[in-house]
Amino acid sequence: MKYTLMALSLLFHSTFVAAEQELNYNLINLNATAAVEVANDQVTSVIEVILNGTDPTKLGQQVNQRSNQLLEKIKSYNAVTSQTTGYQTRPMYKDSQIASWQVSQQISLRSHDFTQMSELLGEVQALGNVKSIHFSLSDELVETTQNELMQQAISKFRDKAALIQQQFDQPGYRVVNLSVNTSGYAPLYRAESAMMMSADMSSKSAPAALEAGTNKVSVDVHGQIQLISDTTTLSN
Repeated sequence: MKYTLMALSLLFHSTFVAAEQELNYNLINLNATAAVEVANDQVTSVIEVILNGTDPTKLGQQVNQRSNQLLEKIKSYNAVTSQTTGYQTRPMYKDSQIASWQVSQQISLRSHDFTQMSELLGEVQALGNVKSIHFSLSDELVETTQNELMQQAISKFRDKAALIQQQFDQPGYRVVNLSVNTSGYAPLYRAESAMMMSADMSSKSAPAALEAGTNKVSVDVHGQIQLISDTTTLSN
């Protein structure tokens, strides 16, 4: 029994060493990338209602009133969603004493309809300041684009592997490992103050000039192949 276990152990070790040696020659690292510029399909804007004065209670009431009016206007634009993202009451100091108060409320707007967002931003100028605007790709568009790029990147990887196989005059290759990175998208944020908007926006109801631009989406494929010179291995 002792000799049988020793024989099995030696056989297992030999098989493991042979397999390890088999995977440690003719190894080549490869990478392939597929990328595309995609038109942004989503716009997000932040509107701030902000007032200054000496009575914080009265200011709060006025800010709430304006914010409610703003939210009512937003409801008439069915392609725009809104969310209150901040409310702040802040003392303003002069000579180490509270001289006045500042009350502000921020409302975030989001839409896939640039026309509606443009018209809405023109409408709200009398109620609040457009604090920022940025354009991005929706999660759905990012996922769809990445799936398409994944196919392209893997196809490029296979083409490179086949080319290397041919250049080394080998009958075949096998993929030892492969990783796909689909995180190649970073939204480009562009903050803009109300002063940077079109001059026409100072007039109530004048649409804002929006230029969505594009964002780059990419997929990277990294892997390792092993060139195979033994045709018997290929057939197996």
